[in-house]
Amino acid sequence: MLRVTLAGLRAYKLRLLLSSVSIVLGVAFIAGTFMMTDSINQVFDHSYARAAENVDAAVQPSDAAKQRLAAQPGVTVLTPEVLNAVRRVDGVAAVAGRLKAPAPMRDADGQVMTTDGIAGSALAIPDDVALSGGTVVEGAPPHRPGEAVVDKDTVAERHLRIGQDVQVVAHDQRVRRFRLVGVMEFGVDNRANGYTVVGLRPDVALSVTGHTGYDQIDVRAASGVSQAQLADRIRTVLGPSADLSVLTGQQYTRATLLHRAKIAGNLPQILLVFSVTALLVAAFVIYNTFTILVTQRMRQLALLRCVGATRNQVFVSTLLEAAVVGLLASVAGLFAGIGIAAGLRSVVGALSTAAVPAGGVVVHSTTVVAALTAGMVVTVAAAAVPARAATTVAPISAVSQQPDTTASRGRIGASRLWVATVLGITGIAVIGIGTRSTDLYAGIKVIGAGCATVFLAVLAIGPVVVGPLTRVLGWLPAKVLGTPAKLAAANARRNPRRTATTMAALSVGVMLMSLFTVIQDSALVTQSQWIESHNPYDYSVDPLAGSDQSVPFTVAAELRRKPELAHVAAVDGTKTDVNGRPSDVGAVESSAYGTLFRPNVRSGSLTDFTAGTVAVSNELAATLHLKLGDTVKVATPRAGTVTARLTLIYQVYTGHGIDWFDVLLPRDDFLRGFAPAGDSQVRILAREGVNIVDSRTAVQDVVSALHLLHIGSLAEKKSDLSGSARSTLTLFTVMLAMAIVIAVLGIANTLSLSAVERSRESALLRALGLSRGGMMKMLWVEAVLTALLGTLIGLLLGVSFAGAFEQLIGHSQGGAVLSVPIAKLVAYALIATGASLCAALLPGSRAARASVVTALADA
Repeated sequence: MLRVTLAGLRAYKLRLLLSSVSIVLGVAFIAGTFMMTDSINQVFDHSYARAAENVDAAVQPSDAAKQRLAAQPGVTVLTPEVLNAVRRVDGVAAVAGRLKAPAPMRDADGQVMTTDGIAGSALAIPDDVALSGGTVVEGAPPHRPGEAVVDKDTVAERHLRIGQDVQVVAHDQRVRRFRLVGVMEFGVDNRANGYTVVGLRPDVALSVTGHTGYDQIDVRAASGVSQAQLADRIRTVLGPSADLSVLTGQQYTRATLLHRAKIAGNLPQILLVFSVTALLVAAFVIYNTFTILVTQRMRQLALLRCVGATRNQVFVSTLLEAAVVGLLASVAGLFAGIGIAAGLRSVVGALSTAAVPAGGVVVHSTTVVAALTAGMVVTVAAAAVPARAATTVAPISAVSQQPDTTASRGRIGASRLWVATVLGITGIAVIGIGTRSTDLYAGIKVIGAGCATVFLAVLAIGPVVVGPLTRVLGWLPAKVLGTPAKLAAANARRNPRRTATTMAALSVGVMLMSLFTVIQDSALVTQSQWIESHNPYDYSVDPLAGSDQSVPFTVAAELRRKPELAHVAAVDGTKTDVNGRPSDVGAVESSAYGTLFRPNVRSGSLTDFTAGTVAVSNELAATLHLKLGDTVKVATPRAGTVTARLTLIYQVYTGHGIDWFDVLLPRDDFLRGFAPAGDSQVRILAREGVNIVDSRTAVQDVVSALHLLHIGSLAEKKSDLSGSARSTLTLFTVMLAMAIVIAVLGIANTLSLSAVERSRESALLRALGLSRGGMMKMLWVEAVLTALLGTLIGLLLGVSFAGAFEQLIGHSQGGAVLSVPIAKLVAYALIATGASLCAALLPGSRAARASVVTALADA
C-alpha cells in the first residue's frame, strides 16, 4: 500500500499542491510568530543582560521603601551618604549611583523636545562608564559639571554635533546649558525607553532633576572578591535596614530579565491567536480538498478493494497521503516563516506603540517542532473524515458506471438539525448569561465560549441554509447573466456540505474582522459621548508626560482671572492604600461638580459628599465589598491613616481612556493629607461666545513661561483615542488578512478540483451549446456566490457577537453604544468578493479551455 500511496501522490500532485498552499501559509504564520517573538526576546535579553554584566552587586530600595515613598517623587533612601558608605567597603573596585529622572531638552527654537508627547530624561554617568548601562560611541563621557552626552538617536534626529551647547530644563523650570562632549548608545533601546536622554555627571544630574539620591547603586568587585562576598560585606557596612536591599550581580541580572519579560507584554500571545485562526481556516480548506479527492477516486479505491485491500489499509493509505502532504507543506511553511517573521516585525513596529528592536531572525528547535507538529496534526485531522469515507466504498463500484457522487452527498440528516439546534440554543443562552455579568473580564470569557458554540451551530446548519440562501443571492445574477448564473447556483446547491465548508473558511476571517471593527468603532463613539456627558472640558493644563512635575497652584488662580474662561478647576491625584489596597485617589474642586465633572452616580448623593466623607468607584466598591455608610481607611503621608464615611458610589469608565479615580476625597481633606507641591491637572471651560483662538491664547499666556507644562484639549484627547484605536484596528486587520487570503485560496482550490470532478458534466454543457465564456461565467458566479455566503454569515455573526460584548460593557461599565460602521463592513464584503472573483479566474479559464471530446472520452 505504501507504493500505491506514493503513486497516488504523484498522480494527483497538482491537486495536492493546491491544498498544500493553505497549509504552507498557516504554518508560516505560526512559525513566523514564534520566530519574531524569539528574535525580539533574544535582542532584549542580550541588551538587558549587557546593562547588568559589569555589576557584581547592586543596592536597591526595598519594596517597602518604594511603596512608602511612591507619593514623593525624587525622594529615595539611596542618598549620596549611602553611596559613599558603599564606596568605602573593602573589596569595592568601583561604585556608581544609577539615576534616570525627568529632565527634557530644548531645541534651538526653545521648544521642549518630546517623543510621542513624552518628555526626556537625565542619566547619571559615572567615571566608570561601564556601570552606566550604556556605551560611548563618539566623543567622551562627561568629566566636568558643564559637560553632557546625548543618546545617539536624538543626536541623529536633531542634527546635534559634538562641541555645541545643549539646553536642559531643570526641575525648577530653569534652563541649564551644557557642552555636548559625547554620544552614547543604550543597547536595544538607544533612548533608554524611547525618549530623549542627556547624560550628566552624577552630582549635576541630582541637581538638575531635584532628586535627593539615586535609583540604584551599582558596585564592581576588586580582583579576587566574589559577588557573594562583596554583597555580604556591603550588608555588614550598611547594617540591617528595612529600606535597603542588596543583590549579587547574578540576582540583579535575573531580576532585570524578569522585568524585561513584563515589558514584552502579551504581543506574542495576540499574534499567536491570529496564527491559530489562520491554521483553523487552512483546516477547512484541507478538509474540503481531501473530501473532493476521495470522491474523485471512488472507482480507484473500489479497485483496490477488489484486489484485496482492506478497509483499514485504505484508511491508513489516505491518512499517510495527508501526512506526507502535511509534512512537505509544513517544511515549506517553516522556511516561509522566516520571511513572515521579518514582515510581522515591520507591521507591528509600524502600526503599534510596541518598541520592536532590529536584529536577525532566530530559529529555535522548539519553533521547528511546534510548526511541523501543528501542520501535520491539522492536515491529518482534517483528512480523517474523508479518509473514513474512503473505507465505505464498495468493491462493486469498480465495475459500475461512475455515479454523480456530488448529488448523493447533498442530503442532510435530521441529526444534524438537532445538533445545530441544541448548539445554537446553548450558545445563545451562554451569551445571554455573559452579557449580564458585572465582571467585565469574566463576562468576556463567558461570551467568548457562547460565541464559539454558536459558530459550531452555524457550521452544523450550514449545509441546510446553503440552498435557500443561494437561491436568494443567485436571483439577480440569473436575471443579468442568464443560464451560466443559474447553473452556478445549481452547482453550489448540489453539494451543500462542500459549499458550507468552503464558505465557513471565509466566514471565520470576516467574522473576526467585523467583530473587531464594530467593537473599536463602538468604543470611540462611547468614549466621545461619555466625555461630553460626564467629563466635559475645552482645555487642560498638564505636566509633560514623563516630567514627574506638577502644575503650580498659582496657575489655576491666574487662569480664573482670565475673562475668556468660564470655569477653571484644579484636579489633584496620587496613589495610596485604601483599606489596604493600592488605589488611585483624587480630588476636584467642589465648584467643578456639575460643570467640568458630572459623575454618573450609582448610589448616594453629591450633596452628602462633604468634609470627612469619601466617594469610591463602583469597581472598587465591588472589590472591597463596600456599601454606603461603611468606613473607608485612606493612608496619607501627612495625616496618617484617615477614616472617612462612604457617602457616594459613582460609575467609572477607565477602560475607555477616560480619566477618573478609584477614590475621591473632598479637596481640602486631600490637601491636608497629602500636601502636594502642586495640582495634577487644571481643566478649563471657555466662556460661551469666545472664539477658540482667544480662549486658547488666554491659557497660553499663563502657561507659556512654564516649560514643563502642556496645554491639551478635548479635541486632542478624542483624536489621540481615535488614532490609537485606528492603529489597533489596522494591526488586527492586517493580521486577519492572512486568514482571508487562505480562505480565498480555498475557494480557488475547491473550484479547481470541482471543475475536474465535473469535467464530463462540463463537456456535456459545452456540447449542448454553452460557450467558453459561459463556462467561465458559471465558475465566476459560483465563486462570488460562495464568497457572498461566507461574507454575509461572517458579517452577521461578527456584528451580533460585537453587540453582545457591548451589552456586557454597558452592564458592567455603566454605558456603551453599539456603533456599526456600515461603510467599512461593506468594504470588507466587496474586497472579499472581489478577491474570490480573482481567485476563480484561473479555474474558470482552465475549465473553459478543456477539450470537449477528451472530457467525454475520459468519463
